Order: sequence, then structure tokens, then C-alpha cells
Amino acid sequence: MKKKSKLKLFWTLSIIATIIFAFIPNLGVRMEGPYHYFGFPAQWLGYYRGPRLTFNILGALFNIVFFYFVFFVLNKILKRILSSTIR
Repeated sequence: MKKKSKLKLFWTLSIIATIIFAFIPNLGVRMEGPYHYFGFPAQWLGYYRGPRLTFNILGALFNIVFFYFVFFVLNKILKRILSSTIR
């Protein structure tokens, strides 16, 4: 796979993972009274009773970069495992 397409795939997967992990109960959802906070590992979306939403851009960016590095490291590990089993 080409380097550019791999980078694009990692960024796309990290954005998708950020959204998915934010809405997993007991992992990405935290409730305090009428307030609901979403995001894992950092909170990036807040919901208050009624139509009020808050968006934390730094939390979202942190989560995207965090999942990018997770996918990057997993890719390196899988490459080593697969290359050692092929030999």
C-alpha cells in the first residue's frame, strides 16, 4: 500500500474511531445529573438538557491523534508479526 493512501486510511479510521468510541456506554459516555459528556480518552462533546451542545475542539483533536498513533503502532506490530511468520 502506498504511503499517502495509508496515511489517509489511518486518519479516516481515527476519525471514525473517535466518533464510535464516544458513544459506547461505560467507556465514552459520562453522566453528571442533566449533563452528558461524550468522548474517549478525552471528552469532546457535551450535551445539556434541552437543545444545548458544546464541542471541545482540543478534545476531538487529541482523540483523533491518539487513535492515529494507535493504528500506526498496530500496523507496525502486525507488519513485524506477519514478516516473521512468512520467513
